Amino acid sequence: MEEGFVNINFVNWEARLNSGLWLVDFWAEWCTACQVQDKVYEELAGLFGDKLNIGKINVSDNRLLADRFGVRNIPFLILMKEGKVIMQMPGVQNKSYLINQIKKQL
Repeated sequence: MEEGFVNINFVNWEARLNSGLWLVDFWAEWCTACQVQDKVYEELAGLFGDKLNIGKINVSDNRLLADRFGVRNIPFLILMKEGKVIMQMPGVQNKSYLINQIKKQL
């Protein structure tokens, strides 16, 4: 997992995601598309700084969370604000689309 990303798991997910703006990535180490998406997250982290939290949930280790959020394919992104799901985005998302969605929530 990249530096600056928060590891989310079944134990800490409610406490972590309950406040602030979060972009949550459901991923797995074997997922090539997930690795491609990581480059976009690094850019978003640099662009938004402390206004945006980026969380990563490894579906191989956290199947219960993946099921809870209806994840069927990865990467799968969820934009959350103050603990509420704003939108779900299956598949690789481009940087400009994510920037626009995040700016709407700031």
